[in-house]
Amino acid sequence: MARLSELEKLRNVIYTCTHCGNCKYFYNWGEKENLFGRNCPSGNYFYFDSYYGSRARSAAAKGLLEGKLEWSEPLVQALFACTTCAACAQQCEVDFKDWIIRTMETLRREAVKAGVGPIARQKAFGEWTLKEHNPYMEKHVDRLAWLPKDIRQKLPETAEYLYFVGCTSSYRQKNIALATTKLLLKLGVDFTISDDEWCCGSPHLRTGQWDIAQEVARHNAELVDRVGAKKVITTCAGCYRTLLADYQQEPPHGYSDILNVGFNKPVIHTIQLIEELIRKGKIELGEYPKKVTYHDPCHLGRHVAPIQGREACYEAPRNVLKSIPKIEFVEMERSREWAWCCGSGGGVKSGFPEMAIQTAVERIKEAESIGAEVLTSVC
Repeated sequence: MARLSELEKLRNVIYTCTHCGNCKYFYNWGEKENLFGRNCPSGNYFYFDSYYGSRARSAAAKGLLEGKLEWSEPLVQALFACTTCAACAQQCEVDFKDWIIRTMETLRREAVKAGVGPIARQKAFGEWTLKEHNPYMEKHVDRLAWLPKDIRQKLPETAEYLYFVGCTSSYRQKNIALATTKLLLKLGVDFTISDDEWCCGSPHLRTGQWDIAQEVARHNAELVDRVGAKKVITTCAGCYRTLLADYQQEPPHGYSDILNVGFNKPVIHTIQLIEELIRKGKIELGEYPKKVTYHDPCHLGRHVAPIQGREACYEAPRNVLKSIPKIEFVEMERSREWAWCCGSGGGVKSGFPEMAIQTAVERIKEAESIGAEVLTSVC
């Protein structure tokens, strides 16, 4: 077996996992309400211990490091089925806690180096990113096809903010990109958009395709400087986590050691900007007489809360919703740091689509169970 050089760097933290099993469930005991429930999408779907929580992956890491495990299809399947939602890290109570996600993704990196990973559809989006700079099999020249010419002409060449649109909003949920652009213009925000934006690299970091992540990160860091922007704003929780943490933070919370792009810019999610403007009295909201709940994205919650803090990650979206007149805001049982994953992270949506859908269905049913009419999110 090829030398596991990246995994070797984490040997000491991997061996702090005690295999206690806390990572398999959510639990939160308080004076008024208690919570206990499932937290692992892959364990919930495959219902086999090799897929359940960080304990399973740490066992795999130890087995590989000790030469007791060889690469095999079942092992690769178990490693790449994780959504990297960090729910297991939320419940971990030993020193392994902060290193869990890095360990998961390092295992995948070693699989890629060994030529046994990633899953075929994940490898395909990586190869396409090298060609057209997005994982959606779309053309790079069409990245701003959603932007009307009259609006594009209003945008300056340089501005305080670069609106980093992201691949999903550029190619799939184009309504998000257009609505955000119109909102920022209406609010008088000094921003611009670039037609030379590339994928942030999140799908590639999450699936062990780190060489591709290095290439796109280098390009995007240079792009922000080229545009002359002092800050970056994004609507995508995945882009937010990647630009804020992966580009700029040392391990365990980021990949600056791998990406090495020297990127050092404030990164703001649009919901945080909107909350700030509401607080300053610069936005007046109309009535919305509906029962609304909110889904916490893993990338805007557990992944970056240690960096940004609870107020920015968990409370900002709720503060915006609660500022809307006549809205009835209700919480799902699993919320904030205990939120159930949507099922699409970690490359699972492409690699294991059936699992992703079942995980999302469970979340929707949870919203329906509390009588919510509208399920909102910022991911």
